[in-house]
Amino acid sequence: MGFIDLTNISEDDLCDVKYKVKSIIVKPNAGEDHSINVEIEVEMFCRVFGNREISVIQDMYSPSRNLEIKQNKIGTTVNMKNTKSTVNIREKVNLEDDEYSKISDVITNVSINEKNVSFDSVRYTGDLNLRFILMNNEENNMKVQEVNVPFNFSQDINGISEESRIDAEIVPVFEEFSKDGREVSAKIDLEVNTNSYDLETINLIESIEESENTDINPYSMVIYFVKPKDTLWNIAKKYKSTVSDIVRINNIEDPSKISVGMQLFIPKCSKVKKEIVVNS
Repeated sequence: MGFIDLTNISEDDLCDVKYKVKSIIVKPNAGEDHSINVEIEVEMFCRVFGNREISVIQDMYSPSRNLEIKQNKIGTTVNMKNTKSTVNIREKVNLEDDEYSKISDVITNVSINEKNVSFDSVRYTGDLNLRFILMNNEENNMKVQEVNVPFNFSQDINGISEESRIDAEIVPVFEEFSKDGREVSAKIDLEVNTNSYDLETINLIESIEESENTDINPYSMVIYFVKPKDTLWNIAKKYKSTVSDIVRINNIEDPSKISVGMQLFIPKCSKVKKEIVVNS
């Protein structure tokens, strides 16, 4: 049993753990206890993700000052979550012949061929590769036969969309096989462990410089027609107004919902108190 010492983590954090067997040494023990000693070297890789809510100032301006702002775009991971579910596979497969009457062992490998992400679900398509190790009791020999079993199933993940990133691991947690002649009934339970997340680009302010304000126009009103990709923040910044003033004068119920072609009255300010408006 091995432990990875990680500080400042909690049960609510997400752990991405991968194992890799580097070497196996098998040694028979001397004596009559009929035992063997097995030494396995395992390489473990672990990443821990924590969901934290932070406030970052992405943009700013002042209705009364000329601010020169230098920004840099950075990528961040948001909405990360881990989802586990179990899928039951019940299939009947046919072997080549029935001379090998006994199943000694079955090695199961899972491969994912395709992942289709939609709103609140992801659909997996793949194959189960079953390697049957068969035994002929009469001739006391063995045979290996491979059979591919295709599968497809959906996993519900609340909050994901077509733009979400998916990192999935599918492993068998229960296997039962029964042979009747050439036909084998396979009962396999798969555990689907999925990490999902979204990528988001945010602005990071690197520097701010202030220059003299040359705008000497008195307080005035501008009539503006909303264009594609406009936001109240961009409109207010362009005309040195504020989002709150635009919302108030135009009786806008939801500031996040403005339509193309919508007529807005923009109160333009020049001689006002020296305030800075931030977008975080």
